[in-house]
Amino acid sequence: MVKQERALLTRERLVRAAADAFARDGYTGSSLQDICGRAGISMGALTFHFAKKNDLARAVKEAGIAVTRHEVDRTRRGAPDPLAAVVAVTCGLVDLLARDTRVRAAQSLTHTPPVWDEAWVPQVRRLLAEAERQDLLTPTVHAETLVRLSTHLVHGAAAALGTRPRAMADGAAEFALLWDAVLEGVTTRSHSY
Repeated sequence: MVKQERALLTRERLVRAAADAFARDGYTGSSLQDICGRAGISMGALTFHFAKKNDLARAVKEAGIAVTRHEVDRTRRGAPDPLAAVVAVTCGLVDLLARDTRVRAAQSLTHTPPVWDEAWVPQVRRLLAEAERQDLLTPTVHAETLVRLSTHLVHGAAAALGTRPRAMADGAAEFALLWDAVLEGVTTRSHSY
């Protein structure tokens, strides 16, 4: 194996180990020594690739954001209309949060840019604006309201993952049920709240 390939593999092992640690214990609860131990790499190798813990966190976020963007692009293409695409994208994000610690860590590492939401919220905003243009939304519901709802739902699912990751194996299916309730409406009466 050439030196450059070995360096790339070492870097990837460090990013994955850091993602696992950040997703499990948070940024402040994770030590570089623990990350090195998880990766099976020396502290010298870590500091060769990442001078500071913040640099490592940034690499984790960038990896999680790249995976998220790929998932959003892949998922939205298979939907029959923009509203269905929003449901598919957000359900896919919940599934991705459940299975990829890079994504879970990127979502939780919000203290410095880049921010994980930038990987998916603009796409959801565009899809909902298109749904509004196509008259797929009732006249009293605005696209931006659904953007905020989507953001809250996805971050709520991420918070639930932090407290019960094993129970979120069916997180996307549970999330789809929430969307069903939203899309069907929750009342048979007209109310002003």
